[in-house]
Amino acid sequence: MSTVTYEPVVDVSSAQGVPDRIPAEDITFVTAQGKEFSSTQAQLVAFNTKTKEPVWTHKKYDRYFDVDPLGKNRLLVVARSGGEDLPIFSKKVSYFAVIINWRTGETIRRFPVPPATHDVDYLHGEDYAVADLKHSRAYVYNASEKKIVWEYRFRKHFPKSAGGGMGGYTHLNDIDVVDNGSAFLLSPRNFDRVMLVDRATKKIRWTLGEEDNYSILNEQHNPVILSQDPLTLLVADSENDRVIEYRRTNDGWTQDWAYTNLSWPRDADRLPNGNTMIVDSNNQRAIVVTPEGTTVWSVHIPFEPYDIERPVYGDEPADLTMREIGNPSVNAQAEKQDLSLSRAVGGVSDVYDSAYTTSQWILPPGIGQLEFGLMLMAGVLAVIWAAIEAYGAILRFVSSGTL
Repeated sequence: MSTVTYEPVVDVSSAQGVPDRIPAEDITFVTAQGKEFSSTQAQLVAFNTKTKEPVWTHKKYDRYFDVDPLGKNRLLVVARSGGEDLPIFSKKVSYFAVIINWRTGETIRRFPVPPATHDVDYLHGEDYAVADLKHSRAYVYNASEKKIVWEYRFRKHFPKSAGGGMGGYTHLNDIDVVDNGSAFLLSPRNFDRVMLVDRATKKIRWTLGEEDNYSILNEQHNPVILSQDPLTLLVADSENDRVIEYRRTNDGWTQDWAYTNLSWPRDADRLPNGNTMIVDSNNQRAIVVTPEGTTVWSVHIPFEPYDIERPVYGDEPADLTMREIGNPSVNAQAEKQDLSLSRAVGGVSDVYDSAYTTSQWILPPGIGQLEFGLMLMAGVLAVIWAAIEAYGAILRFVSSGTL
């Protein structure tokens, strides 16, 4: 378990957007999902990559999820609006795909998407690929005609037992356009797997992972294909608290790299120099690490950061596999050490991590896992004290007939 300090992001919002004096090469965008309760934590932040200072924030919405650079000065972001004045978990809110000029702050286009949608990717022309979490489907939406022109429904291709649990049947959280739009890379989180679906036939070309086999993937987010030959994927393996790289072989899938010093990571991209950008959600930070695991860049951002992008590299940069870099082994060794823990200790750790993750939706920002553990200990002591007092009162009643 790791803990980081909380440093509030200063609201430097302005109608001007990101200042012109800062080149695109020096900008890093990070989205923060925000809490369920009304708060100001949800935001899209532009950081100066060199200084790590926030230079612009967008806070028009009360949820921000995936963000994709589009061309020179545009961003495509998935956001939610209308939740501030409604009860917690209300379904009467609106989700949108929003295209923003990040230089001017102007909204160029906005169209509605289903509730709980996390990701929308630009396809071509007026078409957009949507990961419809609520209805467990992927579809292509034509914005000019305002209609769905293609869809893939998981319930038509998988049995009921394939998914389920918290967040619905699939909890589909990511869609990537592959092979010029002839296929879609999908991440049904509750299936514990990543898959490539052929657009024409709707057949699955390949799959990584399987339901409840947590040694491979455990409720992953934001996979990205690093190489087609050999097929290599980088995945934020969220509930396993790691980012992991897999390569497909004749015998299945081989792990080439893993970075494990994380708490519920939800995004990972490979930069051209071989470093990896990571969103470490429960540690309220976005980081960049070397192949050997050294952190070379880090910013703190509450609450529940979701996605990180650098516009100079386009959407979901996917450069260099670890085999091309030289396949460093330090992280693979750390992974083996983590997996060598006893089943009992691992079970306790999983329960604790789940409780901490759930609590973060209502606790103030800055409460790390250490502070949360101390709060739990205080709660347990309070219960024990109350039980002792109650037991004493019962004994007094039995002996004297009065409480």
